[in-house]
Amino acid sequence: MSCRFAGCPTPSAFWGAVMARRCCLTPLGPDAELPLGQRNVFERPYPVRMGQLGPLFACVPSMQNFPRQVNAGENQDLYFATQLAFDALADAGFRPHSPTPVKGSVRVGYAPPFNASTVNWLQHTAFLDQTMDIIRRFFPHAPEESLGVVKEKLVESLPEPNASSFLLGTGYRFASWIARECSFAGVATTMDAGLLTGAATLQDAIADLVSGQVDVALAGALTPPIPRAYLEGLSGEVSFSARTELHPFAQEQDGTIPGEGGAFFVLKRRADALRDHDKIYALVRSIAIGHNPEDDPSAIFAQATEGSGIPVKTVGLIEADGSGIAVAEQREIDAVHRLWGEHRPGGPLVAMGSVKGNIGHTLRAAMAAGVAKAVLALSRRVLPPQISPERPHESLANLASSAYLLDEARPWITGDSSSPRRAVVLGANFDAIDPVGTTSKGGRAAAIVLEEEPEDRL
Repeated sequence: MSCRFAGCPTPSAFWGAVMARRCCLTPLGPDAELPLGQRNVFERPYPVRMGQLGPLFACVPSMQNFPRQVNAGENQDLYFATQLAFDALADAGFRPHSPTPVKGSVRVGYAPPFNASTVNWLQHTAFLDQTMDIIRRFFPHAPEESLGVVKEKLVESLPEPNASSFLLGTGYRFASWIARECSFAGVATTMDAGLLTGAATLQDAIADLVSGQVDVALAGALTPPIPRAYLEGLSGEVSFSARTELHPFAQEQDGTIPGEGGAFFVLKRRADALRDHDKIYALVRSIAIGHNPEDDPSAIFAQATEGSGIPVKTVGLIEADGSGIAVAEQREIDAVHRLWGEHRPGGPLVAMGSVKGNIGHTLRAAMAAGVAKAVLALSRRVLPPQISPERPHESLANLASSAYLLDEARPWITGDSSSPRRAVVLGANFDAIDPVGTTSKGGRAAAIVLEEEPEDRL
C-alpha cells in the first residue's frame, strides 16, 4: 500500500498521526485563491482550514519516465497518481519499468478537476471567446482590427498548448499511463463513483482477480489539491464547517472540512500471496455498494457482512464516514444501533471512529483513506484512537450504546483464532435524502469488510 495525505507522506507517518490523535488541518495560505472572511456564490462560508497536501503533492516526473518537466500546460495530478502507484508497488516488491509484462490490472479513482492542463485548453477556446464578447460589449464601436490585436495579445499571454498536455489532462490517461509504466498488461480504467470511489476501485480490482484475468491488481483513489472553483461547486451540495478542527460524532456539527491526498493498494488472491511469501496487511472479505434506503440506514452495512458470511457482531472496528454533517452522522449511528441493538452486560461492543478528524474529508479518496487506517489497525492489532470531541454524540456516550468512541489506543484483543479481528469501512455520498421533484429516498453508500491475516501464519 501507499498513501499521501495532509502531513502524512507515508503509511507509517499516516499511522503515526492517527495514533497521536494529531489534527493535520492547516490554515489556507495566500495561494489558496479563497477570499477569506467572505461568502461564496451560495452565500455560504469558505472553510478556514483544510487537509492540504502542500509540498507532498510535488513529484519528480523524470523519476517516473515522463518525457518532459512540469509546465503550466501539463497535469501534475498524473505525476502524483503515478508516484502513489510506484510507492505501493515498491511496498509489494514490484519494480516499475519491468521488461517482462505483468498479468495485472489498474483501477484508478479520479475525476479531473480544474487543473493547469484543462484550464489551459479552456483559456484558448471558450474563455478566450467569452472575453472577446465582453470586450465587444464594452467597446461596441471598436474597429475589428483593434479587437484582433487585443485577441493576439491575450493569446500570447497564455501558456502555449500542445496535444500531449491535452491528453495528459483527461482522466482516462491516468490508468493507462500507470499500467504502461508498471508493465501491467491487463485492463486499466479510470472511474468516478463520487465519495464511494475508493470502494468501487477495490471492488473492480477484486473482480479482476476472482475472474482469473489477472494475478495482481492495483487499485487506488486520489483527490488532488482542491481549487477555489471546485470548492464553490461543492459548497452547493454540502456545508463547510466554520471551525478549525473537525470532530466526527460531536454533539454539535456545522459541516465538513475538505482534505486532499490519495492511497493505492496492491491486491492478490490470498493463495498466491501465501505462495509468494508476501506481506499481507489484511484480507478483503466483501464489498457492498448501493442505495441506502431512508427507512433502513443499515442496509448496505448488513449486505456487506452477509456477503462475507460473518456475523455482524464479530466486527470490532467501524471506520465510519464521520463527515461532520449532523444528519449523516446520525444515520450512521442509527445503522450501528439497529444492527447491534442495545448493549447488555457482557455483550459485544464495537469501536467507532473516522480518520477525517485527522486529515479532513478527502472526497473521492475518503474511503481509500478509511481502508488505509483500517488495514494498518488490523496488521498492528491495535484499536486506533479518535480525535475526541469535547461533547461526544449523546447516542454514543449513552451506556446503552453498543458503539463507542475510543479516547486512547487499545490493544485489539480477541478471544481466539476462531474470532479474527474484523473491521468495516463505511462511506456515503453527499446525496439528498429527499431530492426535490423525485420520489427517491436515501442515498448511495458503501461498506467494505476487512479481516486480519491469521496470527499463526505471520
